[in-house]
Amino acid sequence: MSLNPGADGSLLAQKAASFAALSALPPRDSSALARSVRDRLRRAIVLEELPPGVRLNQVMVAQQLGVSRMPVRVAAADLVVEGLLEPLPTGGVAVKALSRGDVESAYRVREALEAQAVREVASTRPSHGLTELSAVLDRHEGLGGVNDTEKLLELDRAFHWAILDATDNPYFSRAMVPMWSVVERAMVGMLRTVPEMFDLAWREHRLIAEAIADGDADLAEQRTRNHIRDSATKFSKSIRDE
Repeated sequence: MSLNPGADGSLLAQKAASFAALSALPPRDSSALARSVRDRLRRAIVLEELPPGVRLNQVMVAQQLGVSRMPVRVAAADLVVEGLLEPLPTGGVAVKALSRGDVESAYRVREALEAQAVREVASTRPSHGLTELSAVLDRHEGLGGVNDTEKLLELDRAFHWAILDATDNPYFSRAMVPMWSVVERAMVGMLRTVPEMFDLAWREHRLIAEAIADGDADLAEQRTRNHIRDSATKFSKSIRDE
């Protein structure tokens, strides 16, 4: 899709439609506003409301969200660092296509982080961590099998972040942030071909949580590695490199 300045009326209509999912944000301080813009754009990219290759028209985004261009510029720069947007030779940025290499690289680092985190949590079994894991599993159960992609992505993040946060080491979650959008984009792509993917993932989540609750660090780590490796294999096969 071409979104270059000077496009005809038809392309301008297409451009407007691309950003129609973005609704106005409430007023707030500048740093919080930039974070909100970044989070809204990240979600739109992950859910493919802004598809790969679409040039980000900062003026249109600012108008759609009801903000000035400054928080949009800050948010765009953050998303370039995360690998969701990429600079264009002619200036500006566009939504970066997700490659098989992106998925494989992100999942290798993810496996190393989560394997260590789950060992620590299974070894110490902090009560706040076990309580949070149980609460997330209950929330998923409460969906009753509803296939709501956005809610399932939110709960999947909550499950894995509950483990990272239970280590009481903030660097685990900080290190995970840059790659999590890659994980979620892969999930959304995979759901097109394997709609039952989340059902299997949550069965594996419960097995991981059981090993943690039992204090079996070796089993918790192995189940976590198997979960991540199996997901990476499925996800990478669903990606078509350009």
